[in-house]
Formats: sequence, structure tokens, C-alpha cells
Amino acid sequence: MAAVSSPASSCNSSEPFPLPSSSFTSLPVVAMKRRIIEKILENRVTLIVGDPGCGKSSQVPQFLVEANMAPILCTQPRRFAVVAVAKMVAKSRNSEVGEEIGYHIGHSKMLSEGSKIVFKTAGVLLDEMLDKGLSALKYKVIILDEVHERSVESDLVLVCVKQFLMKNNDLRVVLMSATADITRYRDYFKELGRGERVEVVAIPSPDQRTIFQRRVSYLEQVAGLLGVSSDLSAYCPGPSPSADTEIKPELQNLIHDLILYIHEKEPDIEKSILVFLPTYYSLEQQWYQLAPFHASFEVHILHRSVDTEQALAAMKICRSRRKVILATNIAESSVTIPKVAYVIDSCRSLEVFWDASRKRDAVQLVWVSKSQAEQRRGRTGRTCDGEVYRLVPSAFFNKLEEHEPPAILKLSLRQQVLHICCTESRAINDANALLAKAMDPPNPGVIDDALSMLLSIQALRKSPRGRYEPTFYGRLLASFPLSFDASILVVKFGEMGMLREGILLGVMMDTQPLPINRPFGDDSLFLEYVDHYFGGDSSKTISGGRREVVLMANLCAFQFWQRVFKDKHRLENLKQLLSKERDKDLKLMFPEIEQEWCNFHNIIRSSFYHVSEMYEDILGSFHRFRPQFISYSDSLPSYYNPYEFDHTCYVECKPSEDRIPHSVDEDNNQSPVEVRKCVSVPFVPPNAFQASAIAKNMANFIKEIRTQCATSDNGHGAIEPEDYREGREVPVCVYFLKGVCNRGDQCTFSHTLESTRPACKFFASLQGCRNGESCVFSHVMRRQTTSYYAPPPCLPEEEEDPSSTSPLLDLFPTSSEGCVLVFDDSDMRFTSSIANRYPSWRILSTSSSSETLFCDPSLADTRIFWGLRHPYETIISKAGGENPIPWKEVKCVLWFLNPDSYAETPEKQKTILQNFFEYMAIRMLGDALYEIRLVLTMNNTRFSHLQVEKLARDSFFFLGESFPHNSTSFGEFSETFTSQKPMLVSRPVSYVFHLHPPSHIQFGDYTSLLHKSLHSQ
Repeated sequence: MAAVSSPASSCNSSEPFPLPSSSFTSLPVVAMKRRIIEKILENRVTLIVGDPGCGKSSQVPQFLVEANMAPILCTQPRRFAVVAVAKMVAKSRNSEVGEEIGYHIGHSKMLSEGSKIVFKTAGVLLDEMLDKGLSALKYKVIILDEVHERSVESDLVLVCVKQFLMKNNDLRVVLMSATADITRYRDYFKELGRGERVEVVAIPSPDQRTIFQRRVSYLEQVAGLLGVSSDLSAYCPGPSPSADTEIKPELQNLIHDLILYIHEKEPDIEKSILVFLPTYYSLEQQWYQLAPFHASFEVHILHRSVDTEQALAAMKICRSRRKVILATNIAESSVTIPKVAYVIDSCRSLEVFWDASRKRDAVQLVWVSKSQAEQRRGRTGRTCDGEVYRLVPSAFFNKLEEHEPPAILKLSLRQQVLHICCTESRAINDANALLAKAMDPPNPGVIDDALSMLLSIQALRKSPRGRYEPTFYGRLLASFPLSFDASILVVKFGEMGMLREGILLGVMMDTQPLPINRPFGDDSLFLEYVDHYFGGDSSKTISGGRREVVLMANLCAFQFWQRVFKDKHRLENLKQLLSKERDKDLKLMFPEIEQEWCNFHNIIRSSFYHVSEMYEDILGSFHRFRPQFISYSDSLPSYYNPYEFDHTCYVECKPSEDRIPHSVDEDNNQSPVEVRKCVSVPFVPPNAFQASAIAKNMANFIKEIRTQCATSDNGHGAIEPEDYREGREVPVCVYFLKGVCNRGDQCTFSHTLESTRPACKFFASLQGCRNGESCVFSHVMRRQTTSYYAPPPCLPEEEEDPSSTSPLLDLFPTSSEGCVLVFDDSDMRFTSSIANRYPSWRILSTSSSSETLFCDPSLADTRIFWGLRHPYETIISKAGGENPIPWKEVKCVLWFLNPDSYAETPEKQKTILQNFFEYMAIRMLGDALYEIRLVLTMNNTRFSHLQVEKLARDSFFFLGESFPHNSTSFGEFSETFTSQKPMLVSRPVSYVFHLHPPSHIQFGDYTSLLHKSLHSQ
């Protein structure tokens, strides 16, 4: 179909900014291209206002690229919008995502050094600015799209960008929205400089012939169309927005009838229906009603718990059934869903706020603002004519607020205050001063409460000048890409010796979707999947609510994936590594094999990789900061307990349970009738993987975190609730409080209102108590009778005392039969230092250098192997002969590593380290050298950046302990890596790895094959 001509299409071809040669030329924004570029060049801040669907989000960045103003950063409020817009722009420019057009959401990056347009969420940009200051804005233009969406991150981005504009005259900022309050934004930036102004570019409504029409109907018109009762109170109670926002069954029935009405009257099957509902539950209820009509409708769900790639399936046109998209406000802005002809708007939204009585973030249903409703209206009329049905009376709609209140006024701001205080840039590191400069400054009392709480847990301290400064513990917490409570949970697990499990739980507290597949509309099936990973006796160990059980099940699912699937392929890699006939097809087919295995076990592959990326990032923070407990933190995963664990897949065909299509094929968009599933359940038996112990610790730590936020009646800090015990005051009868106790004087509990109430077990759970202040149980965490001392804060590792005995000597063999092997010591500096403290005749050393006239009397008895290139020739063999090293004598392997001496780029350095661990695993497994301890000494920051612990884990090596390198005893370390961040450590550290052989029960006799492969080289 030919594109509709644009009003700008008659412009002279000599225009300096050529128009895009695609169907986008029909968009209203294209006619304003020259003016937009001119105004951005002339003004440091430009506000672009235009109707939804006019092309702002996709076209303005491209205009600037063609005007040589790259690189350009564009922010979107939601991850889904970032990915969708990036893919759309890349497609329009005949480019692949990750090349000219890139994006960054959470820990998922698809960009390159040459990317000219990068899309990010506001949260990602905020983290970068707080971490790097002005250097994070390495762009010529920053476009803040959908600025009317007032999330905390968006408001803080705005205030930080404003501060940095004061220091960078070359930076250009573009604000874009369809519904923003223009006057407020102009006033906000008016202080930039003398004579400067915020230029507003309004994209005019185009000629009616060049845009699709949108017609809006309200509840009274909908009732007339469907012939239902004129009494509208069942659908929208009350005449004003103070009315109840509950989604009642009558409203769900009305929505369902309206969908059927549209389907019957609209002959074009490609025209789809978008329904806005506020919660997962309300989406589910409508889905239930549509399920019997699966022959007529293809239903898609847009919710944050749905995988992004799966959600993007809704962007494709369906030609055999009518597409119905049930969405929360995730689909409210920026995204163009092709062929959406009808929008049904419930006019409700879910709002997050800080619940002071429950001491946690909570949610409530609220009426949308007119601005939000306009955004929802803009989802149609983009690629075809559209109709919008607002399920409130028109008079009611006119009473709605113009704009939704900013989130910065509704939350506790604990995490934001901590991050601000940890920022190095003095322009933005004073929480009170910075937040006072927000467009809507929060109540100073809220900031004071956040500061007081951070002081109480010793994340902040007050300087002699009265400034709030982060402690080591505070900086460590702020370095994690997690919520506040999840960050504290991770550190608590680290302090009690289960750091890696704590990181995984912390990540999963903040992850959507979680690894275990949640079949939409089938909660009982989801709980069955949960029970396969954490059920039976294990689930009974948790005293909290369902969220804790689901969290533990997902942890077990992640560990099951590592133990059963990943270990199998790690071992397969070792088997094939030295083979002359390596199976190259296996590597190409690996993603498909893994996806099939995940489907068998009801888990989401992409969620596993998201969790893995965040896990490595947080683990890297611990290695960079090095708190005291990191030195003795054993990395052997709990999923190796029991060692004898085994899982054999028995796969059967079952009826398909997939109620949401994962992909849409235009020729055949039916879901498979049958799917293959593993029936060897439970996948994780009760009490395997130390699940019960981890669950108990998690419940205790969550209780501690909750009580840190609570305040007791006498103003003292909150402590754990006491259990009722003999000799203590009898607690009040909760049935008496409700007026329903039928035991009278026979009741063993007190009927006096002044008596102590039993502690509410839900208050200290992840879910929190939903009853708030009306709960009949106590939300006061009472003080123990014994004296209470605050636990010491997380402290940094102490530097090595040069005069003390190094722990490294304790690792050396003491029997006469054992030797120490030093790898690739080119100038024998480290070998000589070791010989001063250990018998030289028990030292073996290798060097890639040819034998020279090297003369050191202390090494007269040391066996030195010259001319061996590391790591292949030192560990496997040199061409034409057996490996010369007497491996049976080796008990400890040392490698003092400076990565720069082996390769220039981090990627090549990783390959060297990967090969080192792989070859050592083959040598030790093939020759049964299980007693060897591997000590790698290198700079801790490099260790973190190169993800050495992950590389070791992939070859079955696990970190047992680590300690600072003693340069006085074992030689000066040449590599230096200067850290620019306060409290970050940068020093050489010795990392001690142990090999954990895979189970023969699980993988059979693999050692003989490795032995044969090793000695045939």
C-alpha cells in the first residue's frame, strides 16, 4: 500500500536534512524536521509537544543523526518501550539492533562503540549519572521522552541533568511528551542562564486527510451500544473520583460484552483490540472470560511478569483470528502496536506508595489522570482509524486530575537518598539540596526519615561539618543494582557464609519474570510447578507467606539448571576440548537444546540468563569492595549437597498448557496441541541443595530487615518479636478483640485491652500484613529483656601486615612427597621469593623464556622448565612429547598473573584464563589429581572485571578463600590498577580454588575419557 504523502514531501530536494525514504514520511513530525533541528541547535533545552502517534519517539533521534549530532541518548519510562522503539528505529534504518541503534535495559545491553542512537530506561541513565557524574553524559543530545510520566527515576534524571547543564554548555536536552504541562517545564529550566529560554516546538495536528481518526465514547454511550441498564453505578460507583476503584465482576462482564460487540461489527479481522486493566488479577479475570472464544481471538498479555520477547509477539499482525491485547500501563506510551483499532480503557491504574503502617512499599488502585487517559487514547489511530471506550461517565472523566501525582511524593526514598549520598559529583551528592531542586520537592520530613534510618543501620554517618557521608557498608549497598531490602538481605547472607545463595535470592526478589514459568490464568498449575522445586517438608520450614515459598522454589530451579544442565555441558566441553574432531554443530545448536530442556522443566531460559548477569555483577562488587567476610566466603554452591544427587529426564507428551502464544506465525498461529514435559518429579527432592537451611535464614533475615524499619511504642529501636513463654504477660485474645470469643472466663488468653497483643507473623514477611493499622495482632517489635547491642556494620578487609606470616605458606605441602609448582615466572622473581621461605628442592617452576645464564644460588635445587608456553604447553603438552612436569608430585599450583602481559583486550585475557581453568580441569580430572590447590594471584579489580570466578566455575573450580598478597614475603606485584572510587580496594589478592569433580553417579565414567584424551596429545 502506498504511503500517504506528507505535507513536507514537496520540499526542495536540496534540503540539507534529507527526509527518510520510507512510509514514515507520512508522520506529522516529518513536516517539522527542519524547525526541530534548528531549535535544538539554537537552544540547550527544547520541549517537543505532539499528539500520540505523531512520530516523536522514532523520528526525532533520526533527524539528529542526519544532522551530525550523534551520539544521541533517548530515555523511555519502561523496558518494553525501550526494546520496541529501538527495534522499530533499527528496522526503519535497515540496521541491526546493537549496531547503529542500541539499547540498555537493566543488565541487558545491545549496543556498540559505534552506536549513534542509544535507548535506555530513565533508571539506567540515573544509575550512570550517580556513578560517573557528568562523564555519564557523553552524548551530544539527550532526549527525555514521555516526561509527563513522573517516576522517581524520571524526576531525579531531570534534576541531575539540570545540574549538569550548568557545567556543560555544549549539551543539548530535548524533552518530549504529548500531555506534559508545558508551563511547568519552561519554568523549571528558566534559571539556566541569562537570555536562555526553553524553546517549545508544537507539532500541529495534521490535515484530516493525512491521519487516522480517533473517536472517544464514554460509559453512557457504551451502555447504549450494548443495551445494558442505564444505572451505571455497578461499573463506576459514585459521581466523582473519590469513588471506589475496585474492578467488579459487572465491569469485567461489560468489557467482555464490548469485545464481542466490536468483533461482530468489525469485518476486518486484522484490526485488534487493546484493553487497559490495572492488575495481573484483573487481566486474568478477563482472560478467563475470553478463553472459551479461542477460535475467534488470539489473546496477548502485556505485563511486567511476561518475558519481553514474548510480549513483543503482540506487535505482530494476526490474519486468522482477531488479536486482543490485555495490558497494564506497560502499553500506555511510546509503543505503536500495529492495527490497534479499538482501545477499551478501564480508567484505573495501580499506584505504588510507601505504607508507613506496614513499613514497606504497597500498591493501591487509583483513577487515572486525564494525561494518562490521553496516552491510552493515543495507542489507536496510528496505523488505522480508531475508537476509544472509556468506562467512566463523561462527567466523571471531566473531574479527573489533569496529571498523576509524581512518585517522588509518595515513596520513602531510602534507596534514592543513599545513592545520592554515595555520588562523587558534589553537584548532586547532597540529598536535601538535590531533592529540594526537584520539580516537585518531597516533604523534608520524608528525607529526614530516610536519613535517620540510614544512620541507624550505619549505612551513613555524619561528618563533623554535619554532612551525611556514606560508610563502607553504605557504599557497598549502593553498588548493587537491587532494591534496598534485597541489598541488605544479600549482605546478611554474606556475613553468615552463604554469599552466593544470598545474591541469587536478592536478585530474584527484584526479578520479573522469575525463572519458573507462570502459566497465565492457571494459578494451580503454577503452584504445581513451584512444588516440583520446593515442596514437601522443605516448604514447611518457611513461616512467612507464599512469596517466600515462590522465591525459594525459583532459587532451587536456578540451582537445578546449574547442576543438571549446565554441568553436563561444562563436562561435555572438557571432553571435546582436546579432540581433533570437535562437534561444531553442538555449539550452534546449544541455545535450541537449552530452550527445549527448559521447556521440559517449566522454566524460562531468558530469566535464568538475566539472573546470571545480575549475579555476576553483584559478585563483582563484593570482589571490588572486599568486605571482611569475602576472604573466607566459600563459593562451593549448595546445589552440590548432596553430592549423590541425580536427575534422569523421562519425557512424555502432554496437552499444551501454554495459554499465551510465545511467537506468532502469520500462516499458522495456533499453539501446539501437545508439548513434551519431563515427568521425573519432584525435580529437587525435599531438603536437597540445603534448601531448608537457606529458607530458615531467609525468613530470619527478612524479619530483621522489617524490624529495622519499625519503631516501638517507647521510641527505642525495633528488635525481633518475643514469643509467648511461661512467666510472661498473657497476650490478649484476638477473638475478644473481634467480639467473637465464646470461651468467656475459660479463655486462656487475656480479655483486657491493655494486655500485650501477639506479634503478627505476616508483618515481618516479604508480603507484609495487608491489614495495616487495623490488624488485631501487634506490629510492634518489642525489646528483649537481655541487653541489646547493635550488630557491627559490614567492615572492609584489613590490609596484609608485611611482618605477619602469609596464609599462602599454610597452603604449601608439608610432607616430603609434595611440591609447589609456579607457572610462567619469566624472571623467576616470585620463585626466588618463595625459595627464601620454603625448601627450594620442593619447588617446580616454568617459564616461557628460553633457558638463559640465569643464576640465583637460592634456586640451585629448584627444577625449572624453560620454553613452555602457558597455559597449553605447561599443563597439557609441548609438541612432540609428553608433558615434562611431574604432576604426581604437585600439591599446590601458583600463578602470579598480570593479564596485560598475555593479551591487550579483556576478551582475549578472558580466553587465556578460560583455557587455563579448562586445561587444569582436564589434567586434574584425567590424572585424578584431586588434592591440588590452585592459587591465582592478581589484582582484585581485574579479577572482578574479568569475572574470573565465573570462568573457574565453568570448569568446576570453586573459590575457597582469598587473602591479600604479601609483597614482602613473595615478591612485589608489578600490576597496578588505580581505583577512582572511595573505599574500593585495588590490591593484589591470592585466590585459592579447589576442584569439585562432577558426580560419576550423574555423568558416568568421564575420567577415563579425559585421561585418554590428555595422554594422546
